[in-house]
Amino acid sequence: MIQISRTPPVLVVGGGPVGLAAALELARFGVPSVVLEQRAQTSWHPKTRNFNTRTMEIARGWGHAVHQRLRGIDTPPGWKSPIRFFDTLTGTQTGQIETLGFLGPGPEISPALPVMSSQDLIEKILWDAAAATGLVDLRFGHEVTRVLTGWLPEDTEASLEVLDPRSGTPYTISGSALVAADGVDSLVRQQLGIALDGAQAVSHFVNCYFRADLEPYLGDRTGVLLYVGGSEAAGVFQPLDARGRWLCQIPVQREEWEAGIHTPEWCARWIRAGSGIEDLEVEVRTVGRWRMNATVADRLVAGRIVLCGDAAHQFPPTGGLGVNTGLQGMHNAMWKLALCARGSADWSLLDTYDAERRPPAKTTAEQSLANFHNVLQISVAILYGLDQQLSPEDAIRATHRYGNHLGVEFGTRYTSGAVVPDGTVPPAVDDAYADYRQSATPGCRAPHLWLGRGDGRLSTLDLFGPRFTLLTTREGDAWQRGAALAAERHGVPLAAFAIGGPGIEDDGDAFTTLYGIEPTGAVLVRPDGYVAWRSPAADPDPDTVLGGVIRQILGRPATVSVEPA
Repeated sequence: MIQISRTPPVLVVGGGPVGLAAALELARFGVPSVVLEQRAQTSWHPKTRNFNTRTMEIARGWGHAVHQRLRGIDTPPGWKSPIRFFDTLTGTQTGQIETLGFLGPGPEISPALPVMSSQDLIEKILWDAAAATGLVDLRFGHEVTRVLTGWLPEDTEASLEVLDPRSGTPYTISGSALVAADGVDSLVRQQLGIALDGAQAVSHFVNCYFRADLEPYLGDRTGVLLYVGGSEAAGVFQPLDARGRWLCQIPVQREEWEAGIHTPEWCARWIRAGSGIEDLEVEVRTVGRWRMNATVADRLVAGRIVLCGDAAHQFPPTGGLGVNTGLQGMHNAMWKLALCARGSADWSLLDTYDAERRPPAKTTAEQSLANFHNVLQISVAILYGLDQQLSPEDAIRATHRYGNHLGVEFGTRYTSGAVVPDGTVPPAVDDAYADYRQSATPGCRAPHLWLGRGDGRLSTLDLFGPRFTLLTTREGDAWQRGAALAAERHGVPLAAFAIGGPGIEDDGDAFTTLYGIEPTGAVLVRPDGYVAWRSPAADPDPDTVLGGVIRQILGRPATVSVEPA
């Protein structure tokens, strides 16, 4: 059914995974958008492969059909671990690294499963979903040439100059805000004069998408990444569907990369040499080039403009964190942008996107670059039998982190005006990059817990949506009444659930322990599934407390003062 909205549209520059997903998120809040993409259609090139578990938790919010379509393009069992090292694919295996992180953390941590596929298929699913909302105007083939307004504090709208593909003439379009998801070489970021901080052009790669029947030659030597290091070909083969679709990444010298000498014929020769099959039939579909960066933009917000995805940050490919960090950052920004666009929140709320996502993005960029160099040393040692320069401890850590990044994926803790601290900290872990323990400390991802019985079982995460969510036990009537009053007074959607009630039974009595409250306490969860506030026990004035919390998050004048626990 077509939805009608009186909210001015948000302009989204870029129609890749992050841009399309931003439009889907805005649509969940009833906010229309216009997606402007210079390509005439969605990607033909696979590019990224991995939607990790946290990203698939977000995808559950886009509807059952979208989630199931994404699950349906996942690679078969046996193709997510391990990483294998060969001289050639059909030659001698010299080592392997288990990468259980690509299999997901399991049902005790999340109700979702990661997907290993390819960007060309993912983009088509997201495009279909965006079109189906009735709230997204998809303008592919429309090239943005200039940002006109939107970055100054006094701007009341964002506007762009765009080339019409039919006439070739420019037109102007305006909206309530602008999402820049226009990639590594973001025109929006450049025109705003926002610099990138970090290492650039660390390495250069040729990225070749091809079809070849390699699977029968591999037998049971399947895996998520298949490195080769023979005398004639060095690089990595990446399976896309275990049915003949492949991607290979080939490191090349900068001079060769800039000259663009790597033709489809060159790639086909490399594939035959790397596979060790001289007469292999190879159909090269597309050849791309990319340079590896580890950078973060100096700021992610400028007035009514937000940077997302590769426009905001770029990471080395170790672990597949690029698109996932982009999507998870977008998820953080869109609920804030939606409330601002609808007039429910002050525009200062949007600044908390920068405060919450830029510091962890910078840490992830630095850690990913260090991991890349460490794993590169390990790979060279395995492939060529050379002594690697890492200490045994660093080598163990590096191999543990390759494909195991639950700390980065789930463990980020936000600190900003959109979080009310309670004086507690999350539990410590051995390696903040790779390891994760659930916590309901404000600023953390709200923990997953199975509720209900039998076939009706659902996750606490299923209770969250495009609204604030208050969780209590059945002893939380006063909090529930306070939530209803706060929602009415401040004009924000807010749902309240008493865990233990019909259909959300907690037979193991695990909720209060996992969420760190007494039976009379309460937890407020933001629309992005992160804990905004927590009261460990009852309060004599729940209406005032919850009202103050909501005002603080929305950037309204009054703030709430909460004593540390």
